[in-house]
Amino acid sequence: GDHPLIVQFAAKEAQVLCDAARIICPFADGIDLNCGCPQRWAMSEGYGACLINKPELVKDMVRHVRRNLLPTAFIPCNFRIHEDLKRTVDLCQKAEAAGVSWITVHGRSIEERHQPVHYDAIKIIKQSMSIPIVANGDIKSLKDAENNVTYCFNFQFEGIMVARGLLANPAMFAGYEETPFQCIQDWVDIALEHGTPFTCFHHHLMYMMERITSKQEKKVFNVLSSTSAVLDYLNDHYGL
Repeated sequence: GDHPLIVQFAAKEAQVLCDAARIICPFADGIDLNCGCPQRWAMSEGYGACLINKPELVKDMVRHVRRNLLPTAFIPCNFRIHEDLKRTVDLCQKAEAAGVSWITVHGRSIEERHQPVHYDAIKIIKQSMSIPIVANGDIKSLKDAENNVTYCFNFQFEGIMVARGLLANPAMFAGYEETPFQCIQDWVDIALEHGTPFTCFHHHLMYMMERITSKQEKKVFNVLSSTSAVLDYLNDHYGL
């Protein structure tokens, strides 16, 4: 029931990506190719941010899906930046030529984690492209989002993307500074209704409760090992 809905895939083969996209096409408005994840497991398997060093492969995957499956649907990509920004501009231009709908740029290199986001680099990329550019990085709160909207408007970015900030507070864009208990209740209801695996169910709750629980509470909650234990904890402590 959520639209527009974009489903993101980690992929490194054009046909595999196309096959996956075919499965979800009836239920989504487009697919996103992940070229931004810097986690070691993803990099070692050839997924995520390592793809920024394989522009021809990215171009081939996008073109394959665009031509064979989604001639009119959304196909965005997300990239991290290179130390040599010319390489990032070249990558983005190749993706644009292949039919990408928009590009989300995380303004850090693969090696950078907590360093400041290079919004000046995203600005240079924007000036080199004719498709929309979305800025990503370091938006952890509603205030951050509001500040970045103004900043991005000045640079003529078409939007901002929030990642970890929304994991911690899925209700951010509804105006909340921290996760409301109703949001936690909604997640519990959704997870139980759809049979969400415990690890995913628990992990999202750990994110969502990070800012509203004490250090001692975290020590207890984060080591719970079953859905029933989590439900009992939430009921006993929060009446959920």
